[in-house]
Amino acid sequence: MSRSPKVAFVATGGAARGISHLGVLKACEELGIVPDIFIGTSSGAIVAATYGQGMPLDTLLDGYRLPWKRRHDGPRMRAGKFFGLPQPRDLLDPGYLFSGVFSIDGLETYLRAKLPTNDFRQVERPVIVTAVDIDRAERVLFGRGYQEATPISEAVAASCCIPGLFRPYRIGGRYHIDGEIARTLSADVAVEAGADVVIISNVYRPSVSRQHQRSVARRGGLRVVHQTLNILLTEKEKRGVDLYSRASPRTTFIDIAPDIGMFGYFNRFNARSLIMRGYRTGLRALASAKEQGVFDRSRPSSATALN
Repeated sequence: MSRSPKVAFVATGGAARGISHLGVLKACEELGIVPDIFIGTSSGAIVAATYGQGMPLDTLLDGYRLPWKRRHDGPRMRAGKFFGLPQPRDLLDPGYLFSGVFSIDGLETYLRAKLPTNDFRQVERPVIVTAVDIDRAERVLFGRGYQEATPISEAVAASCCIPGLFRPYRIGGRYHIDGEIARTLSADVAVEAGADVVIISNVYRPSVSRQHQRSVARRGGLRVVHQTLNILLTEKEKRGVDLYSRASPRTTFIDIAPDIGMFGYFNRFNARSLIMRGYRTGLRALASAKEQGVFDRSRPSSATALN
């Protein structure tokens, strides 16, 4: 008896740019595509931990609407939730105190209060979060079948620890940083979980200047660093998709990389534009995949990488 393909949604990091993941999920909903597995890193981990356990998309989008237009009491990812002061115990450990500018404990506390459940084992659809153990220099997976006893809020906080900006997050005596330091993409986790189709929401597409536009090199050092980071991470992501496509011949990878240009990593005021760009790019890619029968019960078993 044929079955519907198992679909995984893999969301990269990208700080505020990760808001575009919500646009891709909006496209999924409009096309009737329901992911069975959610995997995320950094900002993608926040999306996986909220939407992945059934928090309505409109509730999540509501957090980025103007105050007088809001209709729900959902999470609001303001900067103050991320940039916290050190804990009293940190003051007694100068080496750790100066390992980052801010504490991310406030995000963990906020998520613990807002998430429907804070236990990976109680989530209906698998949610997997990645981080990096800074001392072992290896990727760590949190979720059912992995380090499932760790509260979801703690796993997400660890995954969001951008080195230098935040002090590494401590879980059970181990210290963790952003999961993308080890791998830009965790699509291999989706394959291991049995996914037939892997939807990749990637926010690192670099800006491409038109012929008569001013060069990035003439827009200041921050813009150059921003563009360089996007180029580096996009190349890593592309190579990862190519590798996974060859290694997993029965899995289809749909790589969605919206053109979010030079939007900054820490400017959430561009939320509407980020969501719409994610939505439009996702709608085109997913509609095309649907026309090709990727989500059909009788779809062919052949490796595909759709861009």
